[in-house]
Amino acid sequence: MWKLRRFLIPYRRQATLGALFKFIEVVCELLLPSLMAIIVDQGVKTRNTHFVVQHGLLMIGMAIFGLLSASVCQYFAARSAQGYGTDLRRSLFAHITKLSYQQQDEFGAATLTTRLTNDVNQMQLWVAMSIRQVSRAPFMIIGSLLMAFIMDRHLALILLIATPILGLVVYWLTTRMSPLYRRYQSQLDHLSAVVKENLSGVRVIRAFAKTDTETAKFNDANTQQTETGLKIGRLSAIYNPMTATVVNLMTIAILWASGSRINLGTLDQGTVLAFINYVNMILSAVLMLSNLVILLTKAIASAARVNEIMATEPAIVSATTTTQQLEENQDPILQYQHVSFYADSDQADQSDAILKDINFVVNDQETIGIIGGTGSGKSTLINLLPRLKQLSTGEIKLFGQSIAALSLPQLRSLISIVPQHVDLFSGTIASNLRFGNPKATDQNLTDALATAQATAFVDQQALGLNAPVERDGRNFSGGQRQRIAIARALVKQAPILLLDDATSALDYLTEAHFREALKQQSWLRGTLIISQRVGTVMHADRVLVLKNGRVVGFDTHEALLKDNRYYQELVASQLDQDEAGE
Repeated sequence: MWKLRRFLIPYRRQATLGALFKFIEVVCELLLPSLMAIIVDQGVKTRNTHFVVQHGLLMIGMAIFGLLSASVCQYFAARSAQGYGTDLRRSLFAHITKLSYQQQDEFGAATLTTRLTNDVNQMQLWVAMSIRQVSRAPFMIIGSLLMAFIMDRHLALILLIATPILGLVVYWLTTRMSPLYRRYQSQLDHLSAVVKENLSGVRVIRAFAKTDTETAKFNDANTQQTETGLKIGRLSAIYNPMTATVVNLMTIAILWASGSRINLGTLDQGTVLAFINYVNMILSAVLMLSNLVILLTKAIASAARVNEIMATEPAIVSATTTTQQLEENQDPILQYQHVSFYADSDQADQSDAILKDINFVVNDQETIGIIGGTGSGKSTLINLLPRLKQLSTGEIKLFGQSIAALSLPQLRSLISIVPQHVDLFSGTIASNLRFGNPKATDQNLTDALATAQATAFVDQQALGLNAPVERDGRNFSGGQRQRIAIARALVKQAPILLLDDATSALDYLTEAHFREALKQQSWLRGTLIISQRVGTVMHADRVLVLKNGRVVGFDTHEALLKDNRYYQELVASQLDQDEAGE
């Protein structure tokens, strides 16, 4: 929690003013019972109407002033809490975006979302309540005791003895409820994860007739949370009765101790009423402290979860040196030199290498096809180029410059990628196409759609380029989403194009037309095409063949078909002799 206090520093003025106005409110509230006692003992008792009205107006004025002070305090508390939450959320989001794909996967999207929203909200709530109540509760307890001693020392001793007893009761209940609240929060996270997993995988669950199994899993998680909630409820059920019992005993003790003194005339009735008011003030303050302890427990747990993310150093760090000037006429334009990638770069044993000693070059205007079996490292190979993953050993050069020496924005401005799993964003077709090039004209979009073979279905939309795109592009088919993603990459007009199984949802004729149209893009310097389909890569200038993370062939389709046994097996498993070119 303390590690994140730096986000509150810009708002320390508002926080201080909030606490100050809360103190003023408490002072006004503490004076009201004393004024009431004076009115009763000196005004009502003597039937002095003028005195009652005069001091009554003073009470009303003080109450209004206290109310205004409370409103001002709440305003500054809200400003501080909202600012704190906004800055923390912004910083946390920025940090998450710097983490590598692997690091984000380790946390999980659901966990990152929860920590970015719910956990930050818990801390934000604590900041607001601490400004509004942390200053109020201690002042109220101490002030009530002090005012009681000023009014009558003998009765004040009852409050002095009973207040710690009330505090111990509240402390006992709070220490038993706080762990339950932490458990409840954890179980809520688990229940949310189960729900999200089931809703996102509903088609698979139904297809495999696992509805009953998943329902049982949900019911188990729900039952555990319910049981914890019932335990909290049982403790809450005795919370008020126990505290009320202590307060009632305090009240009885005050009335018992004051009765004889009132009869003797050594104690006024107004003083007794004031004491009972101070008892209630102490009760409310102690209860507020207990609630603050619970809020603090939740905030500390949330802060620990947020700090876990903030303490995670990004695996991929952008170069901080001056932007390098690239030689645009460099040939080869791309070089992989002894590149290896390990699942865990910290392990001494590198037997888990996903890529092992990769060496190849891409010449200017060349298209390279990359093929291999499942798990051969194809996607990892191209994800290393824009530094979506960090290579373990070796070097990658782009236009003669090591990619490690380029800033991430500069490096990624040179590369367009169409990932295996297409992600479209809520908006319009045009807004999705302009994602990598906001300044693109409508003509640029139209040309990119034509190259991606997407013109026909876009023109069929009533709004054309302004047709809406729902979340994840779910209002389009898989093939349509792929073509929009391809067009988006083309609109960027980066010199390097990476296609990671980007045509898997396209029929062979559409793919062939796209392949021919792609050759006409003069701005394109190099293309890497990943596919498990031989028919997709066989038309490339050269084909890189991967097996178990190693390059086992790199040549034209015809040469590989003649001399590479593994490539021959891939071709034989997919194509007949005519298709293979024999």
